[in-house]
Amino acid sequence: MAHLPPGTFTSVSSELVPTSRPFDARSDDEIFSYVLSHRPVTHQKNVWAFWDKGWENVQGWKKQNVVGWVRRLGPEWEVRVLDLVDGSPRHIKNFIDEGILPPTYYKMNGRHSGQHRSDILRVLLLHAHGGFWIDIGGILTRSLDDLWSKLADPADPVELVGLSPVIGGHAMHDRPLGNTFLGSQRGNVFLLYWHRVFSTVMSDRTDTKDVRLHPLFAHLTPYELPGWGKEVVLDANDVSDYMPQFHAAGRLFALEDPTVGWDGPRYLQEKTLLLTMDEMFVHNLLTGFNGERQFAYLSAPYTDGEEGKEAREFVETTLARTTIIKLAQGIMPEPVQLATLWDRAENKGADNAPGTWAEYLRWGCVHLDQTREVVAVPKEEKQVQSTKVWTAGILEVIDGKTPVRPTVVL
Repeated sequence: MAHLPPGTFTSVSSELVPTSRPFDARSDDEIFSYVLSHRPVTHQKNVWAFWDKGWENVQGWKKQNVVGWVRRLGPEWEVRVLDLVDGSPRHIKNFIDEGILPPTYYKMNGRHSGQHRSDILRVLLLHAHGGFWIDIGGILTRSLDDLWSKLADPADPVELVGLSPVIGGHAMHDRPLGNTFLGSQRGNVFLLYWHRVFSTVMSDRTDTKDVRLHPLFAHLTPYELPGWGKEVVLDANDVSDYMPQFHAAGRLFALEDPTVGWDGPRYLQEKTLLLTMDEMFVHNLLTGFNGERQFAYLSAPYTDGEEGKEAREFVETTLARTTIIKLAQGIMPEPVQLATLWDRAENKGADNAPGTWAEYLRWGCVHLDQTREVVAVPKEEKQVQSTKVWTAGILEVIDGKTPVRPTVVL
């Protein structure tokens, strides 16, 4: 499929303007060939993703996500989608040292084993090579250059970019960092410790059932479902077991280990640039997490008339106020999610169907810039999310005898 050029559509939003940045105008097939190629890592402006069964088994709409990343970011960035396919030039062993994987990595067999393999992989890739990680279910809506410039500036204290689990004003206590979208230069010590904690937790596991109860996490505030999205049907324990890497990061931010010079609260407050998860869930907040409503908007014919007003407002608000549009589905059975609908055979191609608002969304992700400046979570809110600090070793079990004190805003 040929790419639609600048000027194909017109935005009416004051929050969006035509981009002046260079973009990649290659056809879909040409970008597919690029993604399938093996390219040695030669610099740190990398975007990483993963699909364990290989590119040939990636759903069409997710392939379009990756095509959008390549087009949006232009020639200065390298985009790679790694896999576990024998003989594949994109196999993870070509990019990381397999010796530092947990012993059970290739034996994982739980319902979400692909996700948890990718959890481990993303941290190792960023530590080894630098760049950004984006879950393959994410639609990138903006350039990464401004965020990367902070990471690459030796005078800037920021070492890690990510999304904090704050949605609609509701935060996850003791879990200030998610893992859907991460950025770092290579060699980041936080990533090294994050991997050590998480790989220790997973060292004898092939799934994550009851992983929330692991002794390394026992001192953290038990996960509770947030107050947003009351229409969403979720089980708190299932969610907590789905995201053990959140717990591992939370442990590190609430930890001081003087034997290695680790100061988690200081790192969280001074060396992280965190955006709230509103940055990836605007489409859900606008629709009550209702994928059927989102599907209806995006499948409707594109029109400048009154009948397209609601769909335009949905699409342009999403384009203007997000960093990535994360289409999640892993643990959310109801309401039906947009990703689930796009997965269905009868909806093949609906994510980019000609003449629809979905086509406009895909086009806008490449050719429109946001007028806003992204707003990072301030120190005060980070401190509220992680209110205690324990003095212990990186891998030491924390109990009632472990020294603990309140965190303060630095």
